Amino acid sequence: MVSDSTHNISIKDIARVAGVSIATVSRVLNNKGGYSAETKMRVKAVCDQYGFISNMSAKTLRESRSNTIGLILPSILNPYYSSIAYYIELFLSEHGYSLLICNSDNSAEKEMANFRTLVGKQVDGVLMISGRNETEEYIMSRSIPVVFIDRKPGKSVDIPCICSDNIYTGILVTEHLISRGCRHIAFVNGSHSGFNRKERSRGYLQALERHNIKADMNYLIKYKDNEPVQFASEVAMYDFLQEGFPLDGVVASSELCAAGVLAALNRMNIPIPEKVKVITFDNTPYSLLMNPPLSSVERNTKIMAEKACSVLLGFINGKQPDQYIQIIPSSLVLRRSTE
Repeated sequence: MVSDSTHNISIKDIARVAGVSIATVSRVLNNKGGYSAETKMRVKAVCDQYGFISNMSAKTLRESRSNTIGLILPSILNPYYSSIAYYIELFLSEHGYSLLICNSDNSAEKEMANFRTLVGKQVDGVLMISGRNETEEYIMSRSIPVVFIDRKPGKSVDIPCICSDNIYTGILVTEHLISRGCRHIAFVNGSHSGFNRKERSRGYLQALERHNIKADMNYLIKYKDNEPVQFASEVAMYDFLQEGFPLDGVVASSELCAAGVLAALNRMNIPIPEKVKVITFDNTPYSLLMNPPLSSVERNTKIMAEKACSVLLGFINGKQPDQYIQIIPSSLVLRRSTE
């Protein structure tokens, strides 16, 4: 019989009610393994029934760990970043860690403030999708493990980074448009773009050179970064179309950018893909929901998130990564926008 007071319930009580040993309960609560899925469910069910909460504060003091990881990303509203955050939280939960998420809104000041806040909260490590092209000295001389995801600001050669090959994906999308007969291809990007989008534009230019298509800087369309991406890219694309330049293909640097591109083409009554083909990156549900559905680069957010978590947890436990830059493969997902 277990006491009605949830404050008095112990691991011993949980073990007795669940019909397992005290050691098994301890392993389940600490995610140590060595038990079946059925046993785990039974122990968790008893814990939930009696409102048992293990004394994590005492455990933290004993181990000098908070069992908490910080994640800094540009915006949880972006489906690409929210997908990464989802898989990170799932992986960490399975390994006994909690996640604190901070939005930087692509602000250098907020990014640094978030980092300092997480350090102040004594997180065990930080996963970072940086909006910066260089890394602050404060982060480089960090006292806790840090792993970059998706982009690697310039100088931080000693900080692990799990990312895509953005030059390669820039080449990939541009060469796909070329293979579909496009010769007048625009690349739409922010005016102060981050590391990964700059590398995609480099890939775009390399692909043009490979196929003996002369690069025209008029086709590097820049939208204003201080306005919402979809609105700003629509304005920039519309202004370009008003100039009367020949156009048969567009590489949009993100899905929100692609939404603005489609809106501008529709305003000008330019049919897609019959007259202009459009391709983008990230392959979230946004790509499917566009009209027409967008061809896009699949960047495997689940693999990226899990690899970053594995490297960070290894760091926390004293294991150095085999490679400081690990590239996650990307692939094209073709839809009607480039038929």
